[in-house]
Amino acid sequence: MTFDVIMNNSGALYIEYHDAAVVAGALRHYMLARGYRETEHSPDEMSGRIMIPDKRRRLFFVIPPKNDFVTIWEDPRYFADRFLAQYLARTLTTHAVWIEVSGNEVGWARGIYAGEITLEERFEEMDTTFYGEYGTIHFAFDIETTPEDLITRLHLPYADLHYEAVLAGELPSGAGKPLHLAFERS
Repeated sequence: MTFDVIMNNSGALYIEYHDAAVVAGALRHYMLARGYRETEHSPDEMSGRIMIPDKRRRLFFVIPPKNDFVTIWEDPRYFADRFLAQYLARTLTTHAVWIEVSGNEVGWARGIYAGEITLEERFEEMDTTFYGEYGTIHFAFDIETTPEDLITRLHLPYADLHYEAVLAGELPSGAGKPLHLAFERS
Protein backbone atom coordinates (compact mmCIF):
# COMPACT_ATOMS: atom_id res chain seq x y z
CA MET A 1 0.00 0.00 0.00
CA THR A 2 1.42 3.40 -0.95
CA PHE A 3 0.07 6.91 -0.72
CA ASP A 4 0.51 9.70 -3.26
CA VAL A 5 0.34 12.28 -0.49
CA ILE A 6 1.25 11.85 3.13
CA MET A 7 0.53 13.91 6.20
CA ASN A 8 1.94 17.39 5.94
CA ASN A 9 1.89 19.92 8.77
CA SER A 10 -0.80 17.95 10.52
CA GLY A 11 -1.57 15.65 13.38
CA ALA A 12 -4.04 12.84 13.90
CA LEU A 13 -5.12 10.19 16.35
CA TYR A 14 -6.06 6.71 15.17
CA ILE A 15 -8.03 4.49 17.54
CA GLU A 16 -8.40 0.81 16.73
CA TYR A 17 -12.10 0.45 17.43
CA HIS A 18 -15.25 -0.59 15.60
CA ASP A 19 -17.58 2.21 16.76
CA ALA A 20 -16.89 5.92 16.28
CA ALA A 21 -19.72 6.87 18.67
CA VAL A 22 -18.04 4.99 21.53
CA VAL A 23 -14.71 6.68 20.74
CA ALA A 24 -16.50 10.06 20.64
CA GLY A 25 -18.07 9.30 24.03
CA ALA A 26 -14.66 8.55 25.54
CA LEU A 27 -13.25 11.74 23.98
CA ARG A 28 -16.17 13.67 25.51
CA HIS A 29 -15.41 12.20 28.95
CA TYR A 30 -11.73 13.15 28.60
CA MET A 31 -12.57 16.76 27.76
CA LEU A 32 -15.17 17.16 30.52
CA ALA A 33 -12.73 15.75 33.08
CA ARG A 34 -10.25 18.47 32.05
CA GLY A 35 -12.63 21.33 32.75
CA TYR A 36 -14.16 21.82 29.31
CA ARG A 37 -17.87 21.96 28.66
CA GLU A 38 -19.56 20.72 25.52
CA THR A 39 -20.78 23.51 23.22
CA GLU A 40 -22.81 23.96 20.05
CA HIS A 41 -19.97 25.58 18.06
CA SER A 42 -20.19 24.61 14.42
CA PRO A 43 -17.20 22.93 12.73
CA ASP A 44 -16.21 26.17 11.01
CA GLU A 45 -16.05 28.21 14.24
CA MET A 46 -12.39 27.38 14.62
CA SER A 47 -10.48 28.91 17.49
CA GLY A 48 -7.42 30.10 15.61
CA ARG A 49 -5.22 28.81 18.44
CA ILE A 50 -2.58 26.23 17.58
CA MET A 51 -0.91 25.07 20.79
CA ILE A 52 -3.24 22.55 22.48
CA PRO A 53 -2.59 23.60 26.11
CA ASP A 54 -3.53 27.21 25.28
CA LYS A 55 -6.76 26.43 23.45
CA ARG A 56 -9.94 27.63 25.13
CA ARG A 57 -12.07 26.12 22.35
CA ARG A 58 -11.38 22.65 20.95
CA LEU A 59 -13.18 21.21 17.94
CA PHE A 60 -12.88 17.62 16.73
CA PHE A 61 -13.97 15.45 13.83
CA VAL A 62 -14.33 11.75 14.65
CA ILE A 63 -14.37 9.68 11.47
CA PRO A 64 -16.04 6.22 11.28
CA PRO A 65 -13.63 3.28 11.17
CA LYS A 66 -11.67 2.41 8.08
CA ASN A 67 -8.94 -0.26 8.13
CA ASP A 68 -10.13 -0.91 11.72
CA PHE A 69 -9.19 2.62 12.88
CA VAL A 70 -11.42 5.50 13.94
CA THR A 71 -9.64 8.73 13.00
CA ILE A 72 -9.69 11.91 15.11
CA TRP A 73 -8.64 15.31 13.80
CA GLU A 74 -8.60 18.51 15.82
CA ASP A 75 -8.86 22.14 14.76
CA PRO A 76 -6.47 23.34 13.48
CA ARG A 77 -4.66 20.46 11.89
CA TYR A 78 -1.14 21.06 13.21
CA PHE A 79 -1.10 18.96 16.38
CA ALA A 80 -2.83 16.02 18.02
CA ASP A 81 -3.25 15.41 21.75
CA ARG A 82 -0.80 12.69 22.82
CA PHE A 83 -2.45 12.43 26.24
CA LEU A 84 -5.84 11.90 24.59
CA ALA A 85 -4.39 9.03 22.55
CA GLN A 86 -3.01 7.45 25.72
CA TYR A 87 -6.35 7.96 27.50
CA LEU A 88 -8.35 6.38 24.67
CA ALA A 89 -6.02 3.37 24.46
CA ARG A 90 -6.31 2.84 28.21
CA THR A 91 -10.06 3.53 28.51
CA LEU A 92 -11.13 1.49 25.50
CA THR A 93 -8.48 -1.21 26.07
CA THR A 94 -7.26 -0.92 22.51
CA HIS A 95 -4.48 0.40 20.30
CA ALA A 96 -4.12 4.12 19.67
CA VAL A 97 -1.67 5.96 17.43
CA TRP A 98 -0.60 9.58 17.87
CA ILE A 99 1.19 11.21 14.96
CA GLU A 100 2.28 14.75 14.10
CA VAL A 101 4.15 15.61 10.92
CA SER A 102 5.92 18.85 10.01
CA GLY A 103 6.11 20.12 6.45
CA ASN A 104 9.46 18.51 5.72
CA GLU A 105 8.36 14.97 6.69
CA VAL A 106 11.63 14.49 8.58
CA GLY A 107 10.46 16.32 11.68
CA TRP A 108 7.66 14.29 13.14
CA ALA A 109 6.43 12.71 16.35
CA ARG A 110 4.63 9.48 17.08
CA GLY A 111 3.33 7.19 19.75
CA ILE A 112 1.71 3.77 19.63
CA TYR A 113 -0.20 2.66 22.71
CA ALA A 114 -1.87 -0.62 23.65
CA GLY A 115 -4.11 -0.23 26.66
CA GLU A 116 -1.79 1.08 29.38
CA ILE A 117 1.40 0.09 27.55
CA THR A 118 3.49 2.38 25.36
CA LEU A 119 4.67 0.22 22.47
CA GLU A 120 6.57 2.93 20.64
CA GLU A 121 7.08 6.61 21.18
CA ARG A 122 9.41 9.08 19.53
CA PHE A 123 9.35 12.82 20.12
CA GLU A 124 11.38 15.64 21.54
CA GLU A 125 9.74 18.54 23.33
CA MET A 126 10.95 21.87 22.05
CA ASP A 127 9.82 25.33 23.15
CA THR A 128 9.57 27.55 20.10
CA THR A 129 7.43 29.94 18.11
CA PHE A 130 5.21 28.11 15.64
CA TYR A 131 3.00 30.11 13.26
CA GLY A 132 3.15 33.08 15.62
CA GLU A 133 2.38 31.19 18.84
CA TYR A 134 4.96 30.32 21.47
CA GLY A 135 4.71 26.91 23.07
CA THR A 136 5.97 23.35 23.21
CA ILE A 137 6.03 21.25 20.06
CA HIS A 138 6.90 17.56 19.75
CA PHE A 139 9.05 16.84 16.74
CA ALA A 140 11.95 14.42 16.49
CA PHE A 141 14.16 14.44 13.45
CA ASP A 142 14.08 10.90 12.15
CA ILE A 143 15.67 10.18 8.79
CA GLU A 144 15.54 6.40 9.20
CA THR A 145 11.76 6.09 9.45
CA THR A 146 9.30 8.26 7.59
CA PRO A 147 5.67 9.03 8.43
CA GLU A 148 4.73 7.10 5.29
CA ASP A 149 6.54 4.02 6.69
CA LEU A 150 4.43 4.11 9.86
CA ILE A 151 1.20 4.87 7.99
CA THR A 152 1.83 1.98 5.61
CA ARG A 153 2.93 -0.45 8.34
CA LEU A 154 -0.21 0.19 10.42
CA HIS A 155 -2.59 0.67 7.44
CA LEU A 156 -3.73 4.03 8.82
CA PRO A 157 -6.51 5.65 6.78
CA TYR A 158 -6.79 9.13 5.27
CA ALA A 159 -3.08 9.96 5.43
CA ASP A 160 -3.48 13.07 3.28
CA LEU A 161 -6.45 14.60 5.14
CA HIS A 162 -6.94 16.73 8.26
CA TYR A 163 -9.60 18.81 10.06
CA GLU A 164 -9.74 21.56 7.45
CA ALA A 165 -9.99 19.01 4.62
CA VAL A 166 -13.07 17.46 6.23
CA LEU A 167 -14.50 20.94 6.69
CA ALA A 168 -13.92 21.60 2.98
CA GLY A 169 -15.77 18.39 2.05
CA GLU A 170 -12.69 16.42 0.97
CA LEU A 171 -13.53 13.31 3.00
CA PRO A 172 -14.43 10.51 0.55
CA SER A 173 -18.17 9.87 0.36
CA GLY A 174 -17.69 6.24 1.44
CA ALA A 175 -16.11 7.34 4.72
CA GLY A 176 -19.43 7.85 6.42
CA LYS A 177 -20.68 10.88 8.30
CA PRO A 178 -18.07 12.41 10.59
CA LEU A 179 -19.08 13.19 14.16
CA HIS A 180 -18.31 16.72 15.26
CA LEU A 181 -17.57 17.55 18.89
CA ALA A 182 -17.01 21.04 20.30
CA PHE A 183 -15.76 22.03 23.73
CA GLU A 184 -14.86 25.25 25.51
CA ARG A 185 -13.09 26.02 28.75
CA SER A 186 -14.27 28.99 30.78
